[in-house]
Amino acid sequence: MHTHFKRAAAAACGLIAALALTSCSGSAPATTSDAAPRKASGAPAATKEAPAASADVRIVKSGVEDHPTWGPGAYVVHYEITNHSTVAAGYFAQIEFLDADKDVLGTTGITADKLGAGKTSTGDTAPLDVEIRNGKMTDIRSVRVSEVDRTAS
Repeated sequence: MHTHFKRAAAAACGLIAALALTSCSGSAPATTSDAAPRKASGAPAATKEAPAASADVRIVKSGVEDHPTWGPGAYVVHYEITNHSTVAAGYFAQIEFLDADKDVLGTTGITADKLGAGKTSTGDTAPLDVEIRNGKMTDIRSVRVSEVDRTAS
């Protein structure tokens, strides 16, 4: 086997493994990218900390409805993202679609770019068929926000 082919094959295997691990994040609890700055000693620095980003994303309502964008009988999630920090920020939030047993059927992501401090962005989303990997669209009974990343912009 040629050296270039071996390297390409090894890189492809590594990428596939990384993607497999990434897609297994299913039902992890909500996380944020906001961490308090730390001193060299490991203790939190004495700075005023912004509220946790997970508190910035809220599901307003969700359920089956006839929607002008998502179509008739779509499972639609209405949400709002409010920037409670003191600077403009970009957001990514992951939404999990759950069955009656609270098992994760699939996920989708929502974003807000350059959202000013104190400002709110509202929207709605619906899962695509390809995002529901562990059941059927008709199995969806509820949703939850499983991850929120806030980045100063």
